[in-house]
Amino acid sequence: MQRDQAAFRVPHPAERALLQRLAERAGGGTAWVADVLVRAMDDGGMGSLRLWVPGATGVQRFGAAVAELEFTDSDGVPVSVSLYVDQEGRPFELDLFKADFSALRRLPDSPD
Repeated sequence: MQRDQAAFRVPHPAERALLQRLAERAGGGTAWVADVLVRAMDDGGMGSLRLWVPGATGVQRFGAAVAELEFTDSDGVPVSVSLYVDQEGRPFELDLFKADFSALRRLPDSPD
């Protein structure tokens, strides 16, 4: 899938904090978090994001999950979060899945 840079935006502080925590868990370095751009995915409002690091070229395809964590949304529903990289090991997607499929109310202030 080719990325259109114009469709991406700078992550909100809570999104960046979540990406930072997952990058730390993945153990492959966190420098990309400072430059990453994001685009909301059509996931029913659960908060999943496509990721793009400026300078990345070529077609990106799903590679692997590299880090996961869980938190509880403000309505008490568990949320599972996964960081995926593409086939080249570049950041690809932040996947949020809420157990009841409802829209995310808020990201945690300090993700564990």
